[in-house]
This record gives sequence, structure tokens and C-alpha cells, in this order.
Amino acid sequence: MFRRRTKWSLLLFVVASLNYVRAQNEVPDEIFQRTILIRSGKEQATAFKFDQGGTIYLITTRHFGRNLPLSNSAVEVWHNQTWNELQTVRTFFPASKDVDLAIIETGERIAKHYTVAKSTEVLTTGQKVWFMGWCGPIQYPPVMRAAMQNLPKTQRPLFPEIPGVSIGTVSAIEPTRPDAFEIDSRRPYSLCIAGGPIIYWSPAHRDYEILGVIERNERDAQRVEIDGRPTQEVVKSGIVKGYSIDLVVDAIRDNPRS
Repeated sequence: MFRRRTKWSLLLFVVASLNYVRAQNEVPDEIFQRTILIRSGKEQATAFKFDQGGTIYLITTRHFGRNLPLSNSAVEVWHNQTWNELQTVRTFFPASKDVDLAIIETGERIAKHYTVAKSTEVLTTGQKVWFMGWCGPIQYPPVMRAAMQNLPKTQRPLFPEIPGVSIGTVSAIEPTRPDAFEIDSRRPYSLCIAGGPIIYWSPAHRDYEILGVIERNERDAQRVEIDGRPTQEVVKSGIVKGYSIDLVVDAIRDNPRS
């Protein structure tokens, strides 16, 4: 019985991993690698590695960032089946308190930045977008963890730890706030994905570009239990609210490094 259960767990894990691989084929690997799960105390959230001026910032929700010290705080990052501590430089926020975003500066530097798109220039209704985020740590079954220890080290892992990804359509743009928009995803989603990136395909540049960040839409969320797991805040309407990446760029510009 134990052996049969082990084989079944392994099969389910392989099928789930193949679904992730298919999703990875649609957007660049770099976007998945930049979308991470972070934790502080009992609070978890999706964060996105955004670079500006050669510095890496973690973009997440104000809901998460408001409980962090404004300088020299430590967060934990889920990687390689464990939580790893990351020491940060400072935490700051957009000027408007209505914007539920936090920017966490890290000491990480990067030479080549990823392209961002000004929403005021490219955002239109009916536009196809991809958005991604974490609902919690992906725990490998014990049998899989044991098997992976004996696998040869490769540049691309066989079962990568990557966030979930969904496809939606821009359904509405705030007429008085072009830095806010809505996406119709046609499926319920967990608020845990808030802070994840929204990207689109640029026909002009023939590449995927960062368009925005997922908003923590608490107003439309309900607490539900999924598959016997702890309750989560879920938006059943499938309407994803997004902030323009312009808000992040402006906040970093308005809070220069001292």
C-alpha cells in the first residue's frame, strides 16, 4: 500500500510539473525566476525582482511591507525546498497610501535590466496578458526529494520551483487613473499572488515586457477552504486588479538612495 501511494504521489507530482513546464514555454524563464515567494513571520506574499539603475528591488504588497522595519530588515525567500534569509537595505512605498505596493531595496546588483512598458503608451482593453504569483511553498513529496539528490546537476532543473501562471484579458482601464486596470482571468484566484508581475507581448519589440503588478484586491476577496488546505482569501469573480509598472518606477525615482 505504501509503495502504491508513493507511486501515485510521484505521478501527480510529475503531471503538475509538466503543466508548469508548458507554462514556462509561453513566457521567458527569467520572468519565472524573478517571481519569488517571500515570508516575514507568518506573513507570506509574492514578490517580483525589479531592476532600476542597476539595483534589484523586491516589489510586493503594502500589506506585507508595512510590518517590516524601514531599514535593514530581513525577509525569507523560498528556494531549494527551504526558507533562506535575505538581508535587505530599506523598504519604502509609493506616495499615495491608496496604492497597495511596497518596494524593498536589496543589495543585489544587475548589469542588464529587463524591459518595462509604460502603460499609458501601450495599455488597451482586449489586450492579452500573463500574470503570475505564488499561493504558497511547493513542497516536493519525500520520495521526490530523495530522488532529486541523486540526479546530476544541470543548468535547468528537471522540476523547477516556479510560480503559477495564468492568461487574461484587460477588461477595463480606470478613466481617471490610467495607472490602474482590470484583467478578466475567468477563474478564481488567491490573494497570495498579489505582488506578482503582469506582462504582455510587444509586437513592436517582439518580446515580453513588464506591464504592471497584481493588486491585493481585498474588497472582492472571500475566505474559502481549497482541497482541505488552510483557508485562503480568494477572489471568485476572476477579476484581477493591476497597477501600472509606472507607479513602481516613479516611487523608486522619488526615493533616491542616500
